[in-house]
Parts: sequence; structure tokens; C-alpha cells
Amino acid sequence: MENPETGLTLDPPSTEPGPDDLLMNSEQMDLVHESLNGLGEPCREIIELRYFGDLSYEELSATLNLNPKTVSSRLSKCLDRLEEIARKIFPRENPDVFPSNL
Repeated sequence: MENPETGLTLDPPSTEPGPDDLLMNSEQMDLVHESLNGLGEPCREIIELRYFGDLSYEELSATLNLNPKTVSSRLSKCLDRLEEIARKIFPRENPDVFPSNL
């Protein structure tokens, strides 16, 4: 957009996150990894495959040689365990990051 008084083109603000947001995102990812490390196997594996590997329940079933209902049940139980661990690690001022709050 050009400024009519000066004839200069205004540079619109970036839609990219600022440095403070990048730092907060990085810190939160570190806390997520710390929480995942506290899980142990097989919970860590199924959560990483589902959410970081973006595998469907059918793909998880085939990859882990499990019944699809077992995949669903295990994933639910593991997410509950992850939340318990994460609640101890994440700062108290960030309660909205837990699955039970979504």
C-alpha cells in the first residue's frame, strides 16, 4: 500500500511468528519431548507414530501388529499417562495445552 503523502510503499507486518513466539514454541516442544521421554515404551512409540508420524489407526494397527480396537484403547490410555506426566512438567500458567481441555 502506498502512502499518498510520501509516495512510499508501506511494508505490511509479517504473518510469521516473532522471536518471542518462536522461543516459546521451542520451549514448549522441549517440554513435550521431556514428557514423552517420561512415558517409556510402548506408549511413547504409539504416540510418536500417531502424532509425529501422522499414521492412521489402520496404519498403526498394521505397523504394531495390533487389533484396531487395541490401538484405540492403548492410545487413549497412553495419552492419559502423557497428560499426567506433562502436568508435572508444564508451567501451571499454561493449563490449556492438555488434551482434556480441548
